[in-house]
Amino acid sequence: MDFNMKKLASDAGIFFTRAVQFTEEKFGQAEKTELDANFENLLARADSTKNWTEKILRQTEVLLQPNPSARVEEFLYEKLDRKVPSRVTNGELLAQYMAEAASELGPTTPYAHIRSPSSRSELPASGSPRPGRAAAPRA
Repeated sequence: MDFNMKKLASDAGIFFTRAVQFTEEKFGQAEKTELDANFENLLARADSTKNWTEKILRQTEVLLQPNPSARVEEFLYEKLDRKVPSRVTNGELLAQYMAEAASELGPTTPYAHIRSPSSRSELPASGSPRPGRAAAPRA
C-alpha cells in the first residue's frame, strides 16, 4: 500500500475549503453559488426521471414476484363463496405509474414515448381474469 502524504494533504485542503464554503453559504455569510437556470431545470428533470424510474422498477419487481398471501386470501374468499374485495392489481398500478411518469416528464421526452404505449396496453390486460382460472361463482 502506497502512502502519499502530499496527496492526503491536498485532499484534506480541498475538503476543508468546501466545508467552509458550504457553512458560510448556510449561515448567509457568503454568496451562494448561482447556477444557470437551464442547469437547474436539467437537475429537476433528472431527479424526476430518477424517482419515476425507481418507482416503476419497484412496482415491476412486485408484479414479477407476486405476493403469496394475496393468492391465499383470494383462494379462501373463493372457497368461502365470498366476494373478493376489489383492489388495484399490480399490473394496473404499474400502468398507472407509467402513465403518470409519461404525463409528468412530458409527451416529447423519449422516456414518455417508451412508457406511454406500454401503460396503455397494460391497463386492459391487467383487468382481464388470470389465464387458466375461472371466475368464482356468485350466489
